[in-house]
Amino acid sequence: MAIYLEMPELDKEFPFRILVNDGDILTTPHWHREVELIYVTKGTISLGIDDVPYKLSEGEIAFIGGGLIHYVLASPGSERLVYQFDLNYFTAGNKENLDLQKMFADLIPVSPQWKPEDEAAVRSLLENMNHEALDQRTGYQFSLKAELFALITRLLRTIPKKAKQSKKLNKLATQDVLEKLDGIFSYVEAHYQEEVTLQDIAEVSGYSSFYFTKFFKKNTGKTFLTFLNEYRIDKAKWLLINSDLPVSEIITQTGFESDKTFYRLFKGSMAMAPLEYRNTMKIE
Repeated sequence: MAIYLEMPELDKEFPFRILVNDGDILTTPHWHREVELIYVTKGTISLGIDDVPYKLSEGEIAFIGGGLIHYVLASPGSERLVYQFDLNYFTAGNKENLDLQKMFADLIPVSPQWKPEDEAAVRSLLENMNHEALDQRTGYQFSLKAELFALITRLLRTIPKKAKQSKKLNKLATQDVLEKLDGIFSYVEAHYQEEVTLQDIAEVSGYSSFYFTKFFKKNTGKTFLTFLNEYRIDKAKWLLINSDLPVSEIITQTGFESDKTFYRLFKGSMAMAPLEYRNTMKIE
């Protein structure tokens, strides 16, 4: 799975699913266009959303808008339900012309920071959806859709906004563009520890270097070199919070040829040194 893009396999007729993950399942930093909610049903989990670490206990919820980078650390003894749905299904013909991706990205993402009655209401909706999905009684999909509309309304109307806007909100492209980007990102995932040239990645995409440069900038908002450096930095961040490797080894493992370049890019991205980031982001 590429660090940046995950493409959940959802039913095209009804793009929604519920997964059960135990605490041994960790997810490296990734994003997807689908909205995701994580409901902790057992124990405690540690996760990060938009470079902010959180710890959630049984009964608590994380809400992750489409396009936000997030991860879940290994949390032994825990269990969580993961709800994913494609917002486009529910906004077709939306006359309010709301930018729901932006609105959702700016909401406070964890339920301990919501009002207790809002946390309880969202928890009830999630539990009802899970029961409907498990029982699959006649008309269960109608019930699921009704619960999802109620959930979206509740989130929009009652969940407070963050004091600071999200730093990284990945553009939600069309399905064919996402599939093309997925191939590009997957190649980077397999080769980021090596030298990756513009010509290499253009050949993988099936475009000329000139057309690839235009395609990539148009659909990601950044040059490929900027993306590659950010990708390697994000890999380094993951190793900093999920391992005890020395920084010198992390630099080698993430494909940077120069320590100076790594430190410059890391500080430019996070406004702090790598070890300071490790101490800040690790959740005890």
